[in-house]
Amino acid sequence: MFWRLPQSAEELSGSGEPMVIKPFKTVKGRHTGQIYTMCLDRETAGVLFSAGSDASIRAWSAMDGSPLAADGAAFDGEWVIPRGQHRTNISDIKCTEGGLWTASADKTAISWDIETGKADLVLEHSTTVTAVLPIPQVGVVVTGVRDGVIYIWRVNDGSPRIIREIHAHTDDVTGLRIAGRCFYSSSLDETLRIWGIEDVVGFSGGLEYMPAELVALKAQAVEQSIANSTEKLNGTASALTEEEERELAELMSDIDDM
Repeated sequence: MFWRLPQSAEELSGSGEPMVIKPFKTVKGRHTGQIYTMCLDRETAGVLFSAGSDASIRAWSAMDGSPLAADGAAFDGEWVIPRGQHRTNISDIKCTEGGLWTASADKTAISWDIETGKADLVLEHSTTVTAVLPIPQVGVVVTGVRDGVIYIWRVNDGSPRIIREIHAHTDDVTGLRIAGRCFYSSSLDETLRIWGIEDVVGFSGGLEYMPAELVALKAQAVEQSIANSTEKLNGTASALTEEEERELAELMSDIDDM
């Protein structure tokens, strides 16, 4: 559905009564399944791209909702990337300058050339890809997957490769967004997380990334565990109660899982 919103706050609240906003255009019949995701082109915001369970990608005029016309051998008068390259549900789509990125349950994230409708790059994963976020200013693409892991892919220097693996969530990653120097992740685990782009991309501690505060917390938990073990060996009573020791053990287990 396409909606025309009020032009100003005064128009929205001028009458003092709640304003009923109705869609001025409903598009149905092109997609043959549920529509999960959409994005506006970055240059003019004049084209809307949509995708979903039928694994196709379609384009529309953002002004009137009409299918976007397209010429050339790749299209038959209408801009569409049919099911085939993606074999099943597309869960996320992001627009870049002159291109698109999509994430799919077929375990891939794909970069598309808008002019040709052809795949430029395919990032293979071991599980369902639920979210994708290109960050071209630092030459990386971020992907989120079903088991809560976030991957950082270097895509501007030879063959694409994973440079960082973040055990960010304990359930599906549902969204990835960027603002300024940070990107944000959301998850079915009921959390939102904020990540510094420079911190993650520039991390020099290996493939797996863990924020500094979690590193400190894990070190503190390890130190306490060693202290408790030493006290037991020396026959000294622990300063922690049984409940506190149980909570500490659970905390260490949670940190190890990240």
